[in-house]
Amino acid sequence: MTPRPFPSSRAGMHRRMATALCQGLLLSLLFSGCQSSPRSLTKDQIETLRETGFYKEGGSWNIDLDGLILFDSNETSLSKKNRETVARVVSTLKKIGINHIIVEGHADSSGGSRYNQELSMRRAKAVAREIARNGLPYRNINIRGYGPSNPVHDNNTKEGRAQNRRVVLIVPME
Repeated sequence: MTPRPFPSSRAGMHRRMATALCQGLLLSLLFSGCQSSPRSLTKDQIETLRETGFYKEGGSWNIDLDGLILFDSNETSLSKKNRETVARVVSTLKKIGINHIIVEGHADSSGGSRYNQELSMRRAKAVAREIARNGLPYRNINIRGYGPSNPVHDNNTKEGRAQNRRVVLIVPME
C-alpha cells in the first residue's frame, strides 16, 4: 500500500509554515549580528554593588532581599521599612549609572502552585512599582515570578517559609 500524498491545500500550508520558519530564523541570525556587544561594569560599579550587598552569580549581580524584603503569608504590599530598603538600593544604582534591573518574586510552598506563582509575580510587581517610584524607569525593569520553585530555606519550618517569601534584584551585565 502506497501512502497517500497530502491534499494540495495541506501541502501548501506546510510549505508556507516551513518558509515562514526559515525566514524567521534567517532574520534572527541577521539581527543578532547587529546587536551591540555587552559591556562590563566598571571596578567602581562592582565595588559599590558589593558594598550594597550584591554578589556575582553567573553573568549578573544579585541582591537577595530575603533578609531585607520579606512578605507576610499571602501578602504583596511593602512595609515602610521595605520601601526604604528599595529606595536605598535604587539610589545606589542610579548613582553608579545602572538603570536596568530584573526583579524576581518568590513564594513559599504553602497553598497551590498556581496561586503561589501568581503571588510571586504580584510581589515582584509591587517591588518594581516601588523601584520605578524611586526613579528607575519602569520600562527598564524586567519582572519575573517563580512561585515556590526556588526556595532558599526549608519550607517545612515557619522560619524557612518566611525566608522563601522574598524578592531578588538582579543587575544583568549590560
